[in-house]
Amino acid sequence: MNVLLRENIAALVPEMPILCFLHLPRTGDTTINRMLKYAFGHRALFHGDLVAEHGGEGGLAAALARGERMDHGAALITGHYGVAHPLVLHMPRPMAFAAVMRHPVERIVSLYDYIRGTPEHPEHAALSALTLHQALDTVPPFAAHCRDAQLRTLFNATDQEGIIVALRRYPYLLARMEALNVFADRLLALFGHRLGGHLPRSNERPVLAGVAPAVCQPDYAAALARLVADNRAELAFYARLPPIFSSFPQPALPKPRAA
Repeated sequence: MNVLLRENIAALVPEMPILCFLHLPRTGDTTINRMLKYAFGHRALFHGDLVAEHGGEGGLAAALARGERMDHGAALITGHYGVAHPLVLHMPRPMAFAAVMRHPVERIVSLYDYIRGTPEHPEHAALSALTLHQALDTVPPFAAHCRDAQLRTLFNATDQEGIIVALRRYPYLLARMEALNVFADRLLALFGHRLGGHLPRSNERPVLAGVAPAVCQPDYAAALARLVADNRAELAFYARLPPIFSSFPQPALPKPRAA
């Protein structure tokens, strides 16, 4: 991946590979996003800004389908999108992906608590009167984050064969959340930079008076059992994931000649 991405960032050209940093909720990625904005400025594109500029995901997808280029001068694109997003499907430049993962069940519980403690979050009203167990059936946008969502974002697959196909197609740099500082240093090193100390953590879970965390709910054990059952593939992948993982594309083997 270093060979693919390490370039003179001051002399970007349209053919230079672009890094896609896929922001997975509640994995420490807000901290990484702030670091990238500080380090790269206008050379870091943000998915959320592009969506706002084009009036929504539909407008962004339509512009990309028309061949509109949004990556000129950019070193990376970061935000809440995945490998099946039009930003990836219509990207004319070579791509590599980076992301931080978290234990699936821990991440979902943290996401639930974060939404309930954040009144401005779009799903706050829906979750405010529901336990975690109830929310899994009642709030579809939240439930979409609760079934192997990290795998689907990163690989557009949850089965081993599909994941291997993605790993053979693109370079990946992945990390566990506990290795956030090491990951940040590796990410910056791709562009010839270094991390100058520990990252200040951002977006910690807010606490609202009268809002108890999921762990205090009477049906919490049932919710955990449900999450384990619904995230079997992701739990298996995460169990094998080292603190830092990198992969390189493998060229397809030539077809054997007919006898």
